Amino acid sequence: MLGTLTERLCALLLLAGAAESAWGFSLLGPYDTWQTQDIAYQLPFDSGGPMNLGEEYRLVTPVVVYGYDQSFLDYFGADGVAAIEKAIRILNDLPPASAMSADLSEFPLDTRRYNYQASALGIFDLKSYALSILLEEMGLAAPERWVWTIRSRVLLGGSIPFYTPAMRNFDPVTWQPTPYINGTLYTYSILPRPIWIFDYWEAVDMVVDPNAPAGTTVISLADIGGGAVGSRADISFSDSGLFYTGLTRDDVGALRYIYRKQNYNVETLLPGSVTGGGGPWSPPPGTNAVAVSQALRPGVDKVTFVRADFDSLFGQFKTMTNRYTDHYVTNGVVRQQGIVRALTVPDIVFGAADLGVTLDGDPFVFFRTLASAGAFVNNDAINGTTGLPGPGQINPPLQIQFNKLGPFFQNIGGGGEENATIGFTWGHFDGTTNAPIIFPVGSSIQDLERRVLGSGGGSPWTIP
Repeated sequence: MLGTLTERLCALLLLAGAAESAWGFSLLGPYDTWQTQDIAYQLPFDSGGPMNLGEEYRLVTPVVVYGYDQSFLDYFGADGVAAIEKAIRILNDLPPASAMSADLSEFPLDTRRYNYQASALGIFDLKSYALSILLEEMGLAAPERWVWTIRSRVLLGGSIPFYTPAMRNFDPVTWQPTPYINGTLYTYSILPRPIWIFDYWEAVDMVVDPNAPAGTTVISLADIGGGAVGSRADISFSDSGLFYTGLTRDDVGALRYIYRKQNYNVETLLPGSVTGGGGPWSPPPGTNAVAVSQALRPGVDKVTFVRADFDSLFGQFKTMTNRYTDHYVTNGVVRQQGIVRALTVPDIVFGAADLGVTLDGDPFVFFRTLASAGAFVNNDAINGTTGLPGPGQINPPLQIQFNKLGPFFQNIGGGGEENATIGFTWGHFDGTTNAPIIFPVGSSIQDLERRVLGSGGGSPWTIP
């Protein structure tokens, strides 16, 4: 028999959820005016805030060009390129939004797997991080952080805090607010979250059933940012040894909502876009003319990533011509125009750099261009409304950089190598018996084993 009020409430929520789909997604965009640091927004390493329905941000071209700069090639080499190409393939292999089933049942609820050798050695999977960051660049936010979030905190009588939590997690089928993510029910607890330079309050999301799978979405790996998720269950969003086999149902649900053809927003073409053939209303091929830029447009249905090559001899990307067919609405009729963009720099550039450290002294794992560099363009005004944080578009160029600090240790209060903690190592691995590939170029898995496990006993994976 259920004894406590909390247990009875959880049972009622579970029963209520049985009659509806149990999934959810969150949308990423620039911070609204009320999304302030004191209520857990704009925290270190955050990339943006959670958007409401109808305020989504998205890429506005069906073809996105990406490439690897010299810093990436020098540090990660051909194996690093191969790892990220696997992430790109997962996105390119997705069907168009219009070809997905109504309930998205063809997509799994959990695609996480673990390589236990990589886990023991503190290796992060480059492919998995790239996949998660690319979802951010497409407009997704981590629902595990935004199921419940604080809309306002007011001090009554100058001393008694009064909170208004709200939901920013939506069912990918009904689009209704939901406390579920990939079949798992979440609740929240408002907690103070002090860090070194300021204090804030956060609606910390946590699973109701500690045995339920938590932290399942691929987007959560990159987008939890500075926020917290409760410890009622064993949840980790940056485990060494973790890798993904594909996207989950809720990751795909977010993409479908954003990029479906029925999602019409007023948008502008990217700078440098001209007409050049590809549609029945376009000038003949080879004739560049002024394109219709600002117009009501449907979602592009599917985003395809195309690679541009870096010329190491000249130290620059090879010029690439991006051609696609643009659909827009005029006088109630959907029309087409062929668009040509000549690119000297890809829309997304993968690089490597020493990214500095957090306020706690931990090296940043990666950097991505979003709110920090003005990639969000708010189209609220041209969509006929005012004062909303969206809808909008995500405009390139975008950067994704991975930390290239290399092997490092961490000491608290002094000491030496013998009592230090070894930092993470970049690598790539899967569920096979193949040893993980580690970076930078030229690194040896045997050297990493000696560094992590000591030099006396040799490899723990060697047969006696």
